[in-house]
Amino acid sequence: MGFLKFLVWTGCAVGLGVFLATADIDGRSPLEYVQRQWKRHVQPSQVDRQVDRVKDGLREAIDEAKVTVDRTTKQQAKATPRERITNEDRAAIDRIIAQKK
Repeated sequence: MGFLKFLVWTGCAVGLGVFLATADIDGRSPLEYVQRQWKRHVQPSQVDRQVDRVKDGLREAIDEAKVTVDRTTKQQAKATPRERITNEDRAAIDRIIAQKK
């Protein structure tokens, strides 16, 4: 009985394979439709791969730029403290300069 089941299932599988390879649906075989969908969804095209590479490159460049800007601003802040000169201080400096002339 097991051997008979094996022969029936093998025959069905072979018949299905022949049908998928030779049947004509709208000018194409079902196997061609499956291959087309496989290429479209599972194996992305060259353009899609290039777009992904460009996106990855841009993300890396943006991340590197952020790190560089953060590093330079932190170094600059530590190296030179910012001076805060008020309008009164400016006026006093202007008077001193005017007296020297």
